Amino acid sequence: MARKIPEGEFRNKERTKLKLINAVGEIIRTQGYTKLGVNNIATTAGVSKKLIYRYFETADKLIETYVRSRDYWMSFDHLAKELAEKHQHDHGRELLTTLLKNLYEHMAEVPETQKIILWEISEQSKLMRDISEDRENFGTEIFAMTDPFFEGTSVDIRAISGLLLGGIYYQILHSNATGGNFCGIGNERKDRLFKSLESILKWAYDEAEGQKATKTMN
Repeated sequence: MARKIPEGEFRNKERTKLKLINAVGEIIRTQGYTKLGVNNIATTAGVSKKLIYRYFETADKLIETYVRSRDYWMSFDHLAKELAEKHQHDHGRELLTTLLKNLYEHMAEVPETQKIILWEISEQSKLMRDISEDRENFGTEIFAMTDPFFEGTSVDIRAISGLLLGGIYYQILHSNATGGNFCGIGNERKDRLFKSLESILKWAYDEAEGQKATKTMN
């Protein structure tokens, strides 16, 4: 018969796991991902390194737990199909706009996510590669909804989304690194970017709709 875990023991376990997860974030934020060693994580968390192996099996799994908990796109894990079905009515127009705006907000508010993106693009890592593939899987579900609307038109919604995503990532990283203007845009950056994002996506959908209407008439 399995031993019943006392409530106090369970709470202690969860507190310790949280300390370890938070320690990973603190190290990424203040020292960089290269300092994510077992000893440093345990010291930062103020617990024995043995507990890393007891609760997470390996340091890599602990780090993965942290990264996935902070990655914006991972919060939609297993929700792609549901979101796609919910936004069929406008072929994902509102959804794309909301996802991109919220990505900007998330990265601006959670500094560790900026470090994680830098880690992803600066060093080959199985963890970062796996997370990138999971993001792509999410995107595949969303584009499966949007692609039919743009089929037969010259509007490439995937390329447009890629440019918008890349712009958001770089704007946030540049702002955090330099604290200065980019393209002459300073403190009003978010409002101007959001308005332009809305305009670009509006153009994309209106242009595709117009092209399809013209073909129908001809």
